[in-house]
Amino acid sequence: MATQAIEGTSRPDVDIDALPYVDRELDDENMKITVERMIEQEMRRMKRKERSDLPLNIDLFEKDDLLKKEIERIEKKQPLDALDIKRYELQGPDDENELEGWKSAVDNTKSQLESQAGSMFNLELLQKYGANAWRVHNYQLEADLAAIKKNTEVLRNKILEINRERKNEQTEAAASLSSLENKWSDLITQNLQVGIACSALESEVQELRQYKQSLQNQ
Repeated sequence: MATQAIEGTSRPDVDIDALPYVDRELDDENMKITVERMIEQEMRRMKRKERSDLPLNIDLFEKDDLLKKEIERIEKKQPLDALDIKRYELQGPDDENELEGWKSAVDNTKSQLESQAGSMFNLELLQKYGANAWRVHNYQLEADLAAIKKNTEVLRNKILEINRERKNEQTEAAASLSSLENKWSDLITQNLQVGIACSALESEVQELRQYKQSLQNQ
C-alpha cells in the first residue's frame, strides 16, 4: 500500500496519503485475515482498566428544578399527572349549605361555558378558513420539498464529481507510484549486486594479501 504521501498531479497543493481506488490489498481474503489477526493480537496486549473514568452518577438538570423533579418522578416510576381534569367537571360543593362552595361551583360553570364558546368559535373559524389555510400550508411544504430535492441533487452531483476527480488523481498517482516502485526495486537489486561484488573483491583482496604475505615469509 502507499505508505508515503504522493503529490497530486492536478492539485499540487494537496498531498494524497491514501489511495483507496488503487490500494486493493484488503480485497484479498488472506490479507483481511492477517489484518484481523494483527488487530486481535494488539487488543490482547492492551491494558484493560478495571474502573471507568466516567462518573457513576450524573446529576442532570441541576439548574432546572422542574426538569429535575420530572427525572426523579420517572426514576421512581410514578404516574404522570399531566392534566387536572377535575376543573373540567361540573360538580356541586360537597356541603350543599356552604355558600362559598356554591360560588366556586358557579364560577367553574361560567368558565366552562366560556371555554365551550371559545371552542365553538374556533371550530367556526376552522370550518370557514381551515381548508384554504391547509392548502396554503401544503403548497408551502411542497415548495420546501422541491427546494430540498433540488439541493440534494446538486450535492449528489458534487459528490460524484469529487469522486471522479479523486479516482482520476489516484489513477495518475498510481502510475507514478508504480514507476517509482519499479525504480526502487531496480536500485535495491543493483545495490545487492554491488554489495555481492564488493564482498567478492574484498575476499579476493584478502587472498592476495595472504599470498603476498606468504611470499614475503619465504
